This record gives sequence, structure tokens and C-alpha cells, in this order.
Amino acid sequence: MHLTLLLSEQCSAASATMALELLTAANLFSGQPIFQIVTASLDGAPITTLSGQTLQAHHALADIVDTDLVLIPGFLFTLRDALPGFGRYSDWLRARHQQGTVLAAMCTGAFMLAETGLLDGGRATTHWALADLFRRRYPAIQMAERDVLCEDRRLLTSGGAGASAHLLLHLIRCYGSLELAQKCSRYLLIDSAPTEQSVYVMWNMPKSHGDAEILRVQNWLEQHFDQPLAIDELAQRFGFSARNFVRRFKEATHTTPLAYLQTLRLERAKHLLESTRMNLDSITFKVGYEDSNSFRRLFQQRVGMQPASYRKKFQTQTV
Repeated sequence: MHLTLLLSEQCSAASATMALELLTAANLFSGQPIFQIVTASLDGAPITTLSGQTLQAHHALADIVDTDLVLIPGFLFTLRDALPGFGRYSDWLRARHQQGTVLAAMCTGAFMLAETGLLDGGRATTHWALADLFRRRYPAIQMAERDVLCEDRRLLTSGGAGASAHLLLHLIRCYGSLELAQKCSRYLLIDSAPTEQSVYVMWNMPKSHGDAEILRVQNWLEQHFDQPLAIDELAQRFGFSARNFVRRFKEATHTTPLAYLQTLRLERAKHLLESTRMNLDSITFKVGYEDSNSFRRLFQQRVGMQPASYRKKFQTQTV
């Protein structure tokens, strides 16, 4: 199959070269060229990546009118600078998709795909740290930030760098075979069983909203999240009516007070699971809950795995 790797200014060199090397490995392991790989830039000229590396393009986009798959690398730390230029690729991407081409975006490459409008009305994912920006910019797309991989109407999106490897393995499985994907996974030490992105999320408390009174509440919650708290009592403590408090808090932080409190507690629990040998009952009590069974269910729902599995995956070896 003919595969076009779309190279654009400020894209991630790691993302682009991962695609080239993993797909080339698949060709080598299979003993035949499953993927006929070409690189293309907007005008056929070399592009400069985030890290200053120069990547050569085989073709200009206008020269490629027949390709089976287009792969878009991600943009590590350069998305906001690169985003205004994404519209230059939209007509070509839409034309290829209309011809039956599969379009696949690695990590934040999903933003380039979203700019075409092709994802509207469907589901997509991207790196969890930019999911809120994606949701605000593209309200017609159902953002599935917990998912490692989304496939909808010949449009594929994936989460972070690790998820990009899962996307590539998925393509190898689809266009090669399951056995070939497993062989690539084993030789290149890539976990072939993707999990949810939520296990990797490091939550940043939104504090640049400009509401000084809500900021006071947030700062207080960070110091007292382990105490029994009722939303009505919290509102009264800071001089709000209950309804006005919930409205103001949600406008400032884009989440409810209860969800915010739960996230503070979960983040602390994740830290304790990673850095201590405390049992779950002790951790449950430490972060402000009384019933470890209920907390286990909440952890599974919000993080995507059981506390014991999380500890096994992330606990430091020196604990």
C-alpha cells in the first residue's frame, strides 16, 4: 500500500522518525514491502522540526494525487505556534479522503485533521494535556481523551507518543497481519496492549481564570481536601449562595466543585500509591474517603484501572 508521511514545519522529529522506522521494520520483518513509504511537504522543500533537525521530503503534496494512507506526525510543544498554518493542508487532505484515502494522525496531529472539518460529528482523541483546547476549538467533535486510539470513517487519531506506537502497530495489523504486528511489538519492546490515557494524566489545577474569590476557594481546598466537606458548607464559608458558588466555580475552572475535590483527592491517592507502601484502606482515609470499596470504584472510573494495578505500573522501585 502507498503511504504518505506528511511533513510540516515544527512537527516532532521523534514522531516522524518513529513512523518511518517502525513501518520500515514491518517491511523488513514481512520480507516484502507492505508499505511503500514516501514523505511529502507542502511545497516539496525540507522542513525544520521542533528540535531544529531537517527532514527531507520526496514530494510536494500537489504531486501526490493517489495514496492509500496519509500519516500526520505530532507537534511536541510546538502546537500553538504551528496551529495557524494547518489550514494550508486542509484542501489536500479533504480531497484525498474523498478519494478513499485513510487519514491517520499521531498525537497532536489530530489538530491538523480537525482543521479540515472531516472529524465533525465523530469521535477523536489527542494528547490528554491538550484535550480541553481541542474540545473548545472543535465543539462539533466528540473528544474521547481517555482513549488511546479512535477510528471513525477512515479517520484515525491517537493520544501521546506511546499511543502513536499503538497507532502504528494497528496499521501494521490492518495492512499486514496480527502476527507481523506482534513481531514488531516484541522486537521493538512496544507494549501491544494499549491502556487508557487517563492513567498518565497529571492534572494541572486551572488557576489563571481571573476570579480571585474562586482562587481563594481552590487554595483552601488544596490544604483541606482530606476533610469531610459539603458543597453547601463550602459555599457558606466563602460567602456564596450554593447556586452562585457552583456557577462561579464552573465558569472559572470548567468543572464542578465536587469533581474538582474528587480530582484533588485522586491526585493525592495516585502520589501515595506511587511513593509509599500504604495499604488502600489507609490511603482511602488519608485522602478524605471512608469506604475503600467506593473509592476503588471511583478510582477505576476516573483513572481507568484499579489502584493495585496503578501501583504496580507506576510505583518507584526504591520505595
